[in-house]
Amino acid sequence: MSDTLDEIKYIEKGNSENCLLLIHGFCSGPEDWIKQIHFFKNQFTVIAPILRGHDGNNHNERPMSIEQLSIDCLKILERRKFKKVIIAGHSMGTRLAIDISNKVKNVFGLILVDGSRFSDQNTYFQVLSSFENSIHQHSYQSVLQNMFSSMFFSNDFDNHKNRIIKRAIDVPEKFSLPLRRNAIWYDSHCVDKNLNRVNLPILIIHSTKIDNEKRRSVNKDEKIPYIDFVKSHNDKNTIKLFEETGHYITIEKPKIVNEIIQKWLKDL
Repeated sequence: MSDTLDEIKYIEKGNSENCLLLIHGFCSGPEDWIKQIHFFKNQFTVIAPILRGHDGNNHNERPMSIEQLSIDCLKILERRKFKKVIIAGHSMGTRLAIDISNKVKNVFGLILVDGSRFSDQNTYFQVLSSFENSIHQHSYQSVLQNMFSSMFFSNDFDNHKNRIIKRAIDVPEKFSLPLRRNAIWYDSHCVDKNLNRVNLPILIIHSTKIDNEKRRSVNKDEKIPYIDFVKSHNDKNTIKLFEETGHYITIEKPKIVNEIIQKWLKDL
């Protein structure tokens, strides 16, 4: 079932008093959560928004920002009076999950799937400048192509990779480019204080890190900056690492991801 709230579209499955909110990443879509939607629909009302600017609607007049996307997701939750809410975010969606959790009273846990942090207050201008230089030297579409080409490390997922690259490029630049810039700003100005206010159990599912602007799979024995960042603000965390796995863990390893989430939920 697909539904809408004003201009906000979302997928909804299940009929429970408890909600599992699944938030997709930058230039992505709710289909990245399809295995989780069907697995958890008998336990939750599962809601997977199609974030503003990502739905093929070329007439969005509101600013593209993490804050605006969070407001959109909040509107969906506010329309329904759920008893408990679990929020999961993938990639850029982790920022929304953290932001929303501070604004909804009945959130009982956060799931952060392969999140990242582009910048902090010391590196903001450097990171933004590097991003702008890449666009100037090549093109924005070329930057997106390179970015999403590195999301899978196995040829077994070439069909998914080609679909995901096309989907990213198809998001109108007037939406995705301001959102990318805003995410860099948000990481340096907002995410610290927002995460610091989160007093909830957090499940961290992680598979990649970015070295010298290139994404690669993680090794269990190495230092992973994003995990250290979350742990520095929250001591109620459970960490599950995936080696030799790309950025879209929910697509590559759906069965294991579902089992991990299921066990974590039972232990809450």
